[in-house]
Amino acid sequence: MYFLLAAIFSLQVWLPEVARCQDVPAGITQSLMVLIQEETTIRHRLEQDLAKLAQDMTELNNLQNNVTCGCPGRHPPVAFSAVLTHDIASLGTQQQVPFDKVITNLGNAYDNRHGEFRAPYDGTYEFSVSLYMRAARWAGLEIMRDGQAVSKVRTGDNSQYSMAGTTVTLELKAGQDIWVQHIAESDSNAIDGAMFPTFSGHLIQM
Repeated sequence: MYFLLAAIFSLQVWLPEVARCQDVPAGITQSLMVLIQEETTIRHRLEQDLAKLAQDMTELNNLQNNVTCGCPGRHPPVAFSAVLTHDIASLGTQQQVPFDKVITNLGNAYDNRHGEFRAPYDGTYEFSVSLYMRAARWAGLEIMRDGQAVSKVRTGDNSQYSMAGTTVTLELKAGQDIWVQHIAESDSNAIDGAMFPTFSGHLIQM
């Protein structure tokens, strides 16, 4: 379109010069003047089309921002879920529990080697943990934020298998760590695995 405008502009410059030549017949001069007028009309329409195109592009960009949130520095989702696959027979007081099998780890913020989640962004997060115990013993776990317990769960029964869970919503700063550990109040140093105990979390909003 820009090449067409350049060509029309060149024609607009050249035609009057030709029309002013004394030896150009009157009929040709008249035809050239008609062409100049048509060029002016076409150029005006093209300018209107370009303005409309610019407006359409602005509207499309606004629509794209609305669809994709349009948030400055928008980040990918953060969510993880991990399970404990094996029994732990000798769990120390306040020992960290490594939920070893990762089911989901969007954003790669969960480290299954240590069972820790590190917040990649400032925001509101939700975490949950579940605990499974065989009959005749009970134990407890607590969700920790930088060394401070923020939620606890315990379960046990003299004659039945039992399971319990807890969920907590937290405001975190980027770099803060969340993990699960054995509570001091447990009367058992063992917890059962078999993928029953779970540790999950996700970013709710920034």
